[in-house]
Amino acid sequence: MAADATAHAVKERLRPILQLAREGGAFVNFDMEQHDFCALTLRIFYEIFSEDKFRNWPDVGIVVQAYLRHSERDLLALRDWARRRGTPVWVRLVKGAYWDYETIMAAQRGHPVPVFSHKPETDANFERLTNILIENWQVLRPAIATHNVRSAAHAQALAEANGLPPRAVEYQVLFGMGEPIGRALAKMGERVRVYVPFGELLPGMAYLVRRLLENTSNDSFIRNAGGRVPVSELLAAPLGTHILSADADPTANNAASNGALSSGALSNGAAANVGANGQWKPSGDSGRDAHLTLRDSNEPETQLETKGATGSSALLGNGAFFNEPESDFAVVANQEKMRAALNEVRARLGETVPLVIGGRREEPAGWERPDPSDSTRIVSRVCGATPDHANRAVQAAHEAFPAWRETPVTERAELLRRVADEFGRRRFEIAAWQVYEVGKPWREADADIAEAMDFCRFYAAEMERLARPRRRDVPGEWNEYFYEARGPAAIIAPWNFPLAILTGMATAALAAGNTVVLKPSEQSSRVAYFLQQAVETAGAPPGVCNFLPGDGEAVGPVLVNDPRIALIAFTGSRDVGLSILRDAAVVAPGQREIKRVVAELGGKNALIVDEDADLDEAVLGVLASTIGYSGQKCSACSRAIIVGGAYEPFCARLRESVRSIRIGRAEDPATTLGPVVDKASQERVLRYIEIGKAEGRLLALVEPPPELEGFYVPAAVFTDCPPEGKLFQEEIFGPVLAVLQARDLDEALRLADDSQYALTGGLYSRSPHNIARVRREMRVGNLYINRKITGALVDRQPFGGARMSGVGSKAGGPDYLLQFLVPRTITESVMRRGFAPSSDSGGGI
Repeated sequence: MAADATAHAVKERLRPILQLAREGGAFVNFDMEQHDFCALTLRIFYEIFSEDKFRNWPDVGIVVQAYLRHSERDLLALRDWARRRGTPVWVRLVKGAYWDYETIMAAQRGHPVPVFSHKPETDANFERLTNILIENWQVLRPAIATHNVRSAAHAQALAEANGLPPRAVEYQVLFGMGEPIGRALAKMGERVRVYVPFGELLPGMAYLVRRLLENTSNDSFIRNAGGRVPVSELLAAPLGTHILSADADPTANNAASNGALSSGALSNGAAANVGANGQWKPSGDSGRDAHLTLRDSNEPETQLETKGATGSSALLGNGAFFNEPESDFAVVANQEKMRAALNEVRARLGETVPLVIGGRREEPAGWERPDPSDSTRIVSRVCGATPDHANRAVQAAHEAFPAWRETPVTERAELLRRVADEFGRRRFEIAAWQVYEVGKPWREADADIAEAMDFCRFYAAEMERLARPRRRDVPGEWNEYFYEARGPAAIIAPWNFPLAILTGMATAALAAGNTVVLKPSEQSSRVAYFLQQAVETAGAPPGVCNFLPGDGEAVGPVLVNDPRIALIAFTGSRDVGLSILRDAAVVAPGQREIKRVVAELGGKNALIVDEDADLDEAVLGVLASTIGYSGQKCSACSRAIIVGGAYEPFCARLRESVRSIRIGRAEDPATTLGPVVDKASQERVLRYIEIGKAEGRLLALVEPPPELEGFYVPAAVFTDCPPEGKLFQEEIFGPVLAVLQARDLDEALRLADDSQYALTGGLYSRSPHNIARVRREMRVGNLYINRKITGALVDRQPFGGARMSGVGSKAGGPDYLLQFLVPRTITESVMRRGFAPSSDSGGGI
C-alpha cells in the first residue's frame, strides 16, 4: 500500500550492503516469499539496479516463482528491463514454497487465489519459463532450482538445443534434500549450487518443517521417486498426468509445492472451489463456477478479476453468505483509485451535512468538524438538530411505520442489497471521507465500508430466513409462529466505525420492518450521511429513515425518552449505555411498548502470551491489536499478560517493534499510527500516559513528529503495572498498552478475568492443552487464538460481549435480528361440523 515510502526506505538500507558486496566480489540474490510483496520486490530490484552505481554489475539475481499465475508476464518484463539495462542478471527459477499460505490467505481475504491449482500446472509453467530463460540466456542467466529430474533434464535439453556454452546454466539444490540430483548434475559437468540454511535453531526449525512438508507432499517428485510411481509417469509431460501415489489421499497434505485454483489463463476448466464472485468456497458448495483470468493490464502486478460474478449478491449458489473482500492495496490500480478519491474529496471539504426528516432536508445552525490529521482544516459543516427536530423525526418514523411493517420482506431485503451496492459504487469516495473526518488509515477505512456492505446483505438474507413461518398444525387446527416489527427505532452510533456500526444497527431494524431515526456521532456525521443517501437512493419511502445529526447530550435523551420509540440500538461508552438502560426503563405517559435496548459498550481486553508461544507472531498480534486505528476500538488490546520465561524476550522484541511505528497523517499510506479523533481524546490518552509513568515502568514510547498539526498522541507501552491500577483496569481508547508477567497460566487467566468487561480476549500458544483450557475458561464475547483480537467479520465472527461490555445478542450473528422483532402466534380452528381440510384425507363417503 505504501509502495513509494517502502521502496525508498528499503533502497536506503540496501545501498551500503550492495556496495560492500560488490567491493568484496559477492553475489547478491533477491528472494521472494509472499505474493503480497512480489510487485514491490520487483520494483525495488528494477530501480536500485538501474542506478548508475549498480547498473553494470552482473553478479545480482532475483527469484521467479513458477506457481504464480502471472510469473510468465513477470519474467518477460524482467527480460525487457535487463535488455534496457545493458547488463545481464541471474534469475533463480523456483516452483514456490508458500502454496498453503497463499491459498489460506486468499480464502480468508476473499481474494482470487494467485497460484495454480495443481502441481502439474506449476511444473508445466516451470518448463515454459525455463524455455524463456534459455532463449534469453545472454540477458537472463538461468539458475534452475529443482529436485525434479524431468525439470532439470528439460533445462539441459533446451540448453543443448539452443547451443548454450558449457556451465551457462546453473542448477540449484537444497542441502540435505537434493544432493543426489546435485551430485549427478555435477558429474555431468554442470554448474551446481547447494543452498544451505544457517542461523538460529528455532527459526531454522520452521524452515525445516516447511521443506519436510514440501518433500512429503502427495505430488512431490522426491516422494514419488524410488518406485512409488512408474518411471514413465514420473518423467511424463507435466499436464499429461496428475501424479498421485496409489495409497495417497488426494485431499491430504497438499503442501508447499502444490498449486491453487485452476486458471482460465492456462486451462479452460472451471475454477474449483471458487464461488460466483471469484472467492474461495468450501469443497462441495454448489456456487456457480467462475473462471479466474489475468486482466490485460499495464500495471506492474497482477490484476485478478472474475468472470460471471454477480457483483451485488452476498450469497453463493447454495444460499451461504460470504463476506465482501477488502480492497487489495497491493494492487496499484486500487492505490490509484484511493489517491484519486482523496484528491477529489479534498476539493470538497467543508460540505454541509443536513438533517433529513420525513424525506425533507433542513439546515439549522451547527458546528464545524476539523480534520484529526490537520486540525486547521475543516472537513464538514454539520447541521445540529434540536429537541424539536428530534420530536418531528420520531413523528415521521411513527407515521411511516405501518406501511413499512407491511412491506413484503423480499422488498425490504432487496432494498438493503441495493444499499450495499451503492456503498460499493462509492467505496473509495466514502473511504476518503473517513480518512479526513475521523482519521482512519486507508485499510481501516476500506474495511469499514466492506463491513457495512456485509451487514446490509447478511441481515437481508437473515430476515428472509426468519420470515418463513414456523408451523405446527394438527388435524382441525392450524398453528403459525412468525415475527413482525417492533416499531420506530432510535439508532445511536459511535464515530470509530462511522459507517459500519451505524449501518449494522440501522439495517437490522429496517430489515425487520422498523422505521429508524439515525443519530450519528458528532465527529462522523458526514460519513454517516452516506447511509441516509444510500437508503434513499435504494428507494426507501420518506420517513422510513430519518437522519438527525446533533449534540448527543441534547438530542439523545429526547429520542430515548420518547414514548413512540419502541427500540433503542446504541454503541458507545459504558456510562452512556447504562444511562440509556435506566431511562428506557421509565414508562412515559402514552407509552405502549416496553422499550427494547440493544447496547454494545466498552472493553478492557487482554491478550495472553503463553510460555511456548511463537513470540514473533505474538508481538505482531499484540501490536496490531493495540495500535490499529490508534487503539480506538472497543476490541483493542490494552493488556498483555506474558507467562513465565516468555516475559523478558517478549518485552525485548516488543520494544523494538514499537520503535518501527510511523506516526503521521491518515491520508499517508505509510502511516502506521494516525491521530486520535479529537482534542478530548488526545487529552485523555496523554493523561493515561502520565498515569502509566506513575504506576509502572515505561518500556517504549514513540512520539509524534512536532510538525504535525492534529490530534496526535504517542504510542506507549508500560510494564510492571499493578493489576488493580488504572492503566490495567480502565478503558483508555488509545495506543497505550500495559504489560504484566504471570507466573503460570493459572495466574494469567485470573489477571485476564479481573475486569468489569468481557468483550474480546486472546491467546498465543503452541500447547493444545493450554489452548483447550483457555477456550473453556477465558469467558469473553470474542476469543481469538494465535491471531490479533480485532477485526471481527460479519457472520464469521459475530461480535459482542458480556458483563459491562453490553447487553443484547452479537452483531452480525444468527440471532441478532430477533432483538428487532416481536414474535406472534396465530391459532385457527378449521373444523366445521366434524370435518376439517386435509391435504391427505384418509376417509370417504
